[in-house]
Amino acid sequence: MNNKFIPILSVFMTISLVVFVSLQFYWLKEYYASLEQEFSNKVHVALENSAQKISEIEVSKYNEKFKNFDKTLAANAKKPTLFTVQQTQDSLTKTTLAFGKTIIEKQDIQISPKGDSLTKFRLLKDEGIYSFKKTPTAPQIITSAQSQDISSGIFSLTEFAKFNATNLPINQRVNKKVLDSILSRELKTQGIDSKFGYGILDKNNKLTAINNNTFLDQKDKKNYTYPLFTDNDDKTLFSLSLVFPRKDASLVKNNLPMLLGTFMSLLTILGIYIISINYMMRQKKISEVKTDFINNMSHEFKTPLATISVATDSLNNDKIATNPEKVKYYSKLIKQENLRMKKQVENVLNMSKLERNEMKLFLKETNVRELIKEISKSFRLIVEERNGTLSEEFRAEHYLVKVDEFHLSNALINLLDNANKYSPDTPEIKISTKNEGNWYVIQISDKGMGMEQQNKVKIFEKFFREETGNIHNVKGQGLGLSYVKKIIEMHKGQVIVESEKGKGSTFTLKLPMI
Repeated sequence: MNNKFIPILSVFMTISLVVFVSLQFYWLKEYYASLEQEFSNKVHVALENSAQKISEIEVSKYNEKFKNFDKTLAANAKKPTLFTVQQTQDSLTKTTLAFGKTIIEKQDIQISPKGDSLTKFRLLKDEGIYSFKKTPTAPQIITSAQSQDISSGIFSLTEFAKFNATNLPINQRVNKKVLDSILSRELKTQGIDSKFGYGILDKNNKLTAINNNTFLDQKDKKNYTYPLFTDNDDKTLFSLSLVFPRKDASLVKNNLPMLLGTFMSLLTILGIYIISINYMMRQKKISEVKTDFINNMSHEFKTPLATISVATDSLNNDKIATNPEKVKYYSKLIKQENLRMKKQVENVLNMSKLERNEMKLFLKETNVRELIKEISKSFRLIVEERNGTLSEEFRAEHYLVKVDEFHLSNALINLLDNANKYSPDTPEIKISTKNEGNWYVIQISDKGMGMEQQNKVKIFEKFFREETGNIHNVKGQGLGLSYVKKIIEMHKGQVIVESEKGKGSTFTLKLPMI
């Protein structure tokens, strides 16, 4: 992918993601609003049914008190004259008087000499209900419709109970336990099993004594109300109110599969977006690093090739060709530069094999102490050319370890080479060993330039090289540490780095001894 298209593609993907996420959140908002509406409808039905059942319970109480009242009226409906009175007195010393009076006057009217006559009935009626309390109040008379029901003998005590109970306090009309039971049953019938609080409000919207603790704690939250009792003019006397402190949790619980599906799809899209952006950024970075790698390789090959070219031209010179010492010197120089290029090519090929898992280790029990001594002896010459020092400290008592001698040697040489290259002044390098449990530990320390903390992990990435201002001021391909890490991991070991900018670095290799 061309690097110049990556920022454009990233912007396009970001805009698409923002639009998609916005639509998802809008859909969730609308979906939640519809769930709330459905919940409100169910609560309304439950409240309506509960209010109706409470009213029916109240009427049934009056049926028990006045069970002979309507039966007497029905049984005597055809009698010429009927007068009934029913009186009761409740706990508040209020007297209720119900009466009914019906007079049927029969008249026979002669309409012809032959004896034909017309029978005429005249109906006289009077009825009413009066309530008397200690406090002077105006008596209430039942309506004409109620009078017709009473006089026709089909009167139900519903209206009478409604009329009579109007003056009763709410705690005598509603039982808290009964109300709680009815509400629980009706809500469950509607599929609502969330915790609820209930309370009865008077016509001034003030809370009465009929409530529970949940309602008191959550009364400031959104509540659902429905008329509970009305007077003869159908004006609301009391309202039944419900609150649901865990409504949101209940809605989520009841619609969990749908919401989980939506959130999972949203997270999937976000994950794909993050992975895609990360992949593109990595590709861009790899492309840049590869470009730097090619530039470095070109520079690394350019120097030995130039040296070889000069040495070859010199050997063709008759004066040098006849001088054995000069011929030997230039031949050695050509061989040295050739080996240098070969080593660089082998590093690249080895990393390629490691990436494809094609490299195999040939493990054998090795005296690692002697191996380190041999490497140190050869590398000390390079350090001493810069007037540096390479010291050793062998503290490991057990040093026979199964390793691949060739690859472990290359890994150690890479670390020593880095310690030397990244020591801008006189190198001070130290190799130490020790036993730590079942590990054979090798530490290579320097007092060089060190590195930034954020680069301690990145240095093991292929092609990575810490910026030092000039890309060629420290030569290399950025493959050495990546190779070291993979070789040690293939030995089932560990690589640990400790470094501080300006104070140097310490690389610790841990190799298993079993």
